[in-house]
Amino acid sequence: MDKNELLKIIEKAAREKSTELNLSGEGITSLPPEIGKLTNLTELYLDNNQLTSIPAELGKLTNLTYLSLYNNQLTSIPAELAQLTNLMELHLENNQLTSVPPELGRLTKLNTLTLDGNKDLISPPPEVVQQGTEAILAYLRGLEKKSEKQWVSKMILVGEGGVGKTQLLRALQGKEFQVESETTHGIGIEPLTLRHPEEPGVQMSLNCWDFGGQEIYHATHQFFLTKRSLFVLVWDARQGWEAGKLYKWLDAIEARAPGSPIFLVAAKTDERDADLPLEDLRKKYPQMLGHYEVSNKTRKGIKKLKDKLAHVAAELPLMGEEWPATWLEAANAIRKRTEQYISPKEFYRVTSRHKVRKKDSDILAQWMHDLGDILYFRDNEELNDLVILDPAWMNEKISRVLESKEVIKKDGIFTHVHMEKLWGDIEDDSIRQHLMRLMEQFDLSYRTLRNREISLVVERLPLDPPNYTKAWEAIQNIPECKEISMKFSVGSLQAGLPTWFIARSHRFSIHKHWRMGALFADGKERRHLGLIEAYEYERYLRLTVRGPMPHNFFALLRDGLELTLARFPGLEIRRTVPCPGHDGRKCVNEFDVEQLEGAFKENVTDIPCPETHFKKTVSVPEMLFGLHTEQYDPVLQRMEKMEAKLAAGHENILNVSGELKGLVQRGFTSLFNAEQELEESHCPNVFAVLPKEGGWSEKIFGQKMVIQLFCQAPGSWHQVVKGAKGGRYEIRTPAEFFQSMGPYILKLAKVIKYAAPVAGAAAGVVSAGSGCAWMSVAVAKKLVAQIKLMEELAKKLADRDYLAADLLDRTGMGGKAERIEGMELRALRALLDKEDPQHEWGGLKKVLTPEGHYLWLCEHHAAEYKK
Repeated sequence: MDKNELLKIIEKAAREKSTELNLSGEGITSLPPEIGKLTNLTELYLDNNQLTSIPAELGKLTNLTYLSLYNNQLTSIPAELAQLTNLMELHLENNQLTSVPPELGRLTKLNTLTLDGNKDLISPPPEVVQQGTEAILAYLRGLEKKSEKQWVSKMILVGEGGVGKTQLLRALQGKEFQVESETTHGIGIEPLTLRHPEEPGVQMSLNCWDFGGQEIYHATHQFFLTKRSLFVLVWDARQGWEAGKLYKWLDAIEARAPGSPIFLVAAKTDERDADLPLEDLRKKYPQMLGHYEVSNKTRKGIKKLKDKLAHVAAELPLMGEEWPATWLEAANAIRKRTEQYISPKEFYRVTSRHKVRKKDSDILAQWMHDLGDILYFRDNEELNDLVILDPAWMNEKISRVLESKEVIKKDGIFTHVHMEKLWGDIEDDSIRQHLMRLMEQFDLSYRTLRNREISLVVERLPLDPPNYTKAWEAIQNIPECKEISMKFSVGSLQAGLPTWFIARSHRFSIHKHWRMGALFADGKERRHLGLIEAYEYERYLRLTVRGPMPHNFFALLRDGLELTLARFPGLEIRRTVPCPGHDGRKCVNEFDVEQLEGAFKENVTDIPCPETHFKKTVSVPEMLFGLHTEQYDPVLQRMEKMEAKLAAGHENILNVSGELKGLVQRGFTSLFNAEQELEESHCPNVFAVLPKEGGWSEKIFGQKMVIQLFCQAPGSWHQVVKGAKGGRYEIRTPAEFFQSMGPYILKLAKVIKYAAPVAGAAAGVVSAGSGCAWMSVAVAKKLVAQIKLMEELAKKLADRDYLAADLLDRTGMGGKAERIEGMELRALRALLDKEDPQHEWGGLKKVLTPEGHYLWLCEHHAAEYKK
């Protein structure tokens, strides 16, 4: 759209006193100042253009409640936007912003501010952005009062054991060379002071994390190999670059902290020249800034390295980062504490003394945790009783367990008696128990279900597998046994794979596990078995599940594996599934899952198998069944076909239906996982819309409605009844609620009709499950009818004509129907906040499952994850 055309549109909107203007996707490169004339606008859509800046006159549109500027090329935002005092939503994601003006913190009505996708954003920092709108606004308000720059960042020294990392740090610090020095156990943390190369009088501090290089420590190191750090990879010139395992270490850094700057340093060059394939390394790892040759003993090359470190450190994202002054004072006070740990109460007492509000202290605590200053799992009921001020202390205690000869001798078995022996210097048993829970949090160990006094340290499992093949092959003999499998090809098999996954999935353990694999079962009946195998030299993992309906158990295990793989954001992963075969004959071909998903989106139903001697095609939907979120409609269709058979009460059909039900319910809740992390959309999100009294009337919006919250236990969704309102809340403005929630309700309605006991009532069988609220068949059938009407209503709401005629006219709310992910949950949270300010929510509690799913569960189902 050219400038003249844009001006005509603006002039017309000004004459007509428009309240909405949609300029999305019009190829606009600049916005004229005349936009400031549109003072009647409440909604302005400027997303998906090529804007690099916006005029200050936009601040004159003081009636705006909604402003979308996402998917542009914006490099800055004018402070005048702080004049938009009625603004409720501001979308700035996927731009080129490096900072946001602190003045935006004045926007008291703003409940949604999105900044994701601004890769070079420094203020607010990513650690604050990921906490959501409330955290961002608190940070901006703090900056506007007073801010200070913090000249602190992080340097991580890695490499094999005994190569001279600790001596290199001593040389950089100007300390004397130690002829004999102890091996680093776990991690050592010391500061390195550097003069800023361009800012006169500024002293920079690098917190240097000196990592022990022994193989057993590598699994714990992964939790501290964070992005936004400077890495120094040290190798011993005497032993040669092959012994230094440079490719392995560079792969590990790239997998855990992709794009981070890396210095390659050859130590002990006074004894031998440093020869290595430098050009090949530079091609494969472009983030490597150079190779330096030093002698820690003679100090050869140390000054040159230190000068270069100063120049690179000055450019690190954390260096010179703006902090609200009160936050920085509080953080520094915490950093100066000499204890290894303090209580959360003491942490908040310190921050309060420095005039940081309680809510802002929560944000600061999470920020310091993300930066590695402290370890505080505020949202974890098992771990939120302690703030660890010295992560190196914690790591040293855990390292004692990993290197214990007794644990090694017993193939990873770690008893309570042994714990008291290894941690005898910790008098308080509650602290020892906290360390045990930390090991479990980090997937380094788990307590066996048969004896809670015994833990299994997965990094010390035996290398050789036990005899699991008999059980694994026997399950193929059950009637209608099926198999689903996926191969995960990785560039390198990182420390912690698959042991972290084995620990994460321990509740499915049948005690057949080893360092590179495990056999799992989904219950006492062992109707389904799952096998994980890792092949270090072939660089892949394979997950396979067998049984009558393996998709649900496979999806559950796969989610846990994907969560483990996600700890390595730089790891390139190729997922493939085996060809189902042709005419009863096996086929060796494997199909790329990403390509299958692409074909499915293009409505391609069949693709040829490249194994030319078969010359056959295979079904794309069948291969993706249960693997892909957009494949849940076929799952639902298959469930509907089973309803008649369910009425007959066939046990096998009931079991298969239960597996499908769990699969689709888990899939639905996982769609909103990211939103559940944010405060503004953190709330139970499975519910039924029901008439407040009696049944639905013909004039739908003329009657009172309620939402009834459900427990979200996969396969066992059910109504909740606790709290003052029993999880049942009136919708006071139904038309507005349905306008904001319509698309969400349509998705939910497809799934909730298979909740227990709804599905059972439809088939004449009602059983809500042990510990859940039971209801009579008559009441359950009434609920079925109401939910079916809810689904029909949601379908009608998807029709724009119906929306315009029956909804928007009633509310006086016209406008664009476009929705942004999470908008529906924010609307739901707003309703629940009004109706239930104490957040009783029917007794539901948010639980983060080992597979990374946020589920709102009743007391009974939540307890299953605490065993």
